[in-house]
Amino acid sequence: MYKFIEEITLNTWPAEQSVLLQGWILRSAAGYTKRANSVNPLYGADSSQVELTEQIKLAERYYEHAGLQSVFKITPYIQPPKLDEILAERGYTIAEPSSVRLLDLGDLASPDLRYTVQIQESLTEEWLHTFSELTGLSEKNRETLTRMLSASHLQQGYVLLFNHGVPVTCGLGVIQNGYLGLYDIVTSPAHRRKGMAEQLLLALLNWGRAKGATTSFLQVVQANTGASALYDKLGFKEIYQYWYRVKN
Repeated sequence: MYKFIEEITLNTWPAEQSVLLQGWILRSAAGYTKRANSVNPLYGADSSQVELTEQIKLAERYYEHAGLQSVFKITPYIQPPKLDEILAERGYTIAEPSSVRLLDLGDLASPDLRYTVQIQESLTEEWLHTFSELTGLSEKNRETLTRMLSASHLQQGYVLLFNHGVPVTCGLGVIQNGYLGLYDIVTSPAHRRKGMAEQLLLALLNWGRAKGATTSFLQVVQANTGASALYDKLGFKEIYQYWYRVKN
């Protein structure tokens, strides 16, 4: 039912290269995030065990040549449906079980004006510096992220929340086909549990609605209970779960 969300996430979080392999989408971006460096097996006909094994081996060789670990994103929409079982038999382990959630943007609260929130519609050095500082992003990954985000032609919103003139929370919204995807929501450890991330998100959601988005989606790692609680508070509802299978 929500397979189209998977398609939108491929576009709103771009990879540097995407290769088709009999309906599978093999994405790579110098190893920065599993989301952009994994096989997305959304299409393709059911295969025999031998054919499927050969297709997996082809995907593994692609990532080996790229100097990357082989990773598959497993959703309710994988093709063929037996893929997860086969990967487990090949020694792939589960990583980062996650939740995909939706929110209707028809009825949003207004952000609290106690904080200054800034939204830019193109990547800025200030946003990139803040995100890098808050996440400890390496120089290599910072360069990769810059290339990934700068290459997108979708509507983007780079948001910063300031506390006494210092940016302490950041995030990214990307719009396609009326859907606002939320990414890179990070708050300084010293400023967490003070409602700042909630205010940043409300500002970003209201921005998206003003730009024509009617629905927002996000993906959150299930182990991140703090973020999950915040998204629950804002009204996001889980529509399905996914995980990665990683070759060790």
